[in-house]
Amino acid sequence: MSVFGRFPPDEPSYTVGVAVSGGADSLCLAWLMRRWRRSALALIVDHGLRTGSDSEAVETAARLESFGMPAVILTLDHLDPGRRVQEQARKARYEILTAACLERGILDLALGHHERDQVETFLLRKTHGSKSHGLAAMAFARETPELRYLRPLLQIPPERLRTTLRAGGISWVEDPSNKNPVFERVRIRQSLDREARSSCRTQLAFQGQRRNVRENGMVQALAALHIDPLGFAVMETLPEDTTLLGRIWQVIGGSSYPPSSAILERVIASPQPVTFGGVQLCVAGRLGRGWMLAREPGAVVERRTADHGILWDRRFRLEGVLPQEGAVIAALGAESCRFRHHALPSVVLRGLPALWQGNKLVAVPLLGAFADIEWARASVAFRPAIPLSDFSFWPEYRDSLKT
Repeated sequence: MSVFGRFPPDEPSYTVGVAVSGGADSLCLAWLMRRWRRSALALIVDHGLRTGSDSEAVETAARLESFGMPAVILTLDHLDPGRRVQEQARKARYEILTAACLERGILDLALGHHERDQVETFLLRKTHGSKSHGLAAMAFARETPELRYLRPLLQIPPERLRTTLRAGGISWVEDPSNKNPVFERVRIRQSLDREARSSCRTQLAFQGQRRNVRENGMVQALAALHIDPLGFAVMETLPEDTTLLGRIWQVIGGSSYPPSSAILERVIASPQPVTFGGVQLCVAGRLGRGWMLAREPGAVVERRTADHGILWDRRFRLEGVLPQEGAVIAALGAESCRFRHHALPSVVLRGLPALWQGNKLVAVPLLGAFADIEWARASVAFRPAIPLSDFSFWPEYRDSLKT
């Protein structure tokens, strides 16, 4: 079981989640995981996009339980099969898996991505113009504020996984969409031969090494960076690496993707105040020497019910029990003029999360401001959906797979 050698040891009190679709890859991962550790839970996502998907999910749960893996079925019922269905399904899948793990106290979620998935990801990113960091494709482990995603099978060919299941007398579900050429990933899969896969593996190894070097270099660059709990960053000089600057831009802006390398290269070459990607770059002023990155106040438009545990603007986590129902969380906005005594720039104040009861401001937790003591039970913490650094490509783990 050397595939799992670098992951957390088996402890009865520490449960690892396993994302299972019912296909051969994730089912084999669950089978291997069950042989490795007792404390694991399969999470089956029924996307509801095909007739009979619910019965397939039940069938998959029975297969898992037959070899001792407990399972939970998670159902999606809001997907639109006619609108960017794969992208939509992927986003919803990760959201429901994350919620299920948080509910059960699970910190690690294992995914069944294998060698061919890695090659396909590499080719997709290459086709769409990704730079070296993106061309390293998927990492063996990736940290997020909520979960660590583990991919122990990234160097295992899918044929080997199917052979393992057949040897164990275990059948699986075949999703017809995996052969539908309307999807770009499927077209790439159908065009791959053994020689192409071998060539891609060589390029992936090279790009992975480059990413490791870059991630190690980020440690030194991060030492000169201050990320404030109020959600802005101050740095004496801009990082020379577009990957790092792009990651900081994502963290402050809460965006799913970084700005283009071409834009960041221009910013690094000639720093000046600029706004794009929901983020403002401006002179730090009284906050320190150099530059400040802050969320663009005009881009903070999310207004939602203030429930415990929600991630607002993909950056701030709301916690605590609110004293009244009907409160919403939204940007402080124009009411920021009441808090100028905090000596913070207006661009920071206006974008801060605030609690509202109708049109009445009742709390700005990050400033310690509450309409009355009951609202002080609410707290907000800066927990961006995108981690600042992803030191998780684990060269020693990759090397262990060769033995």
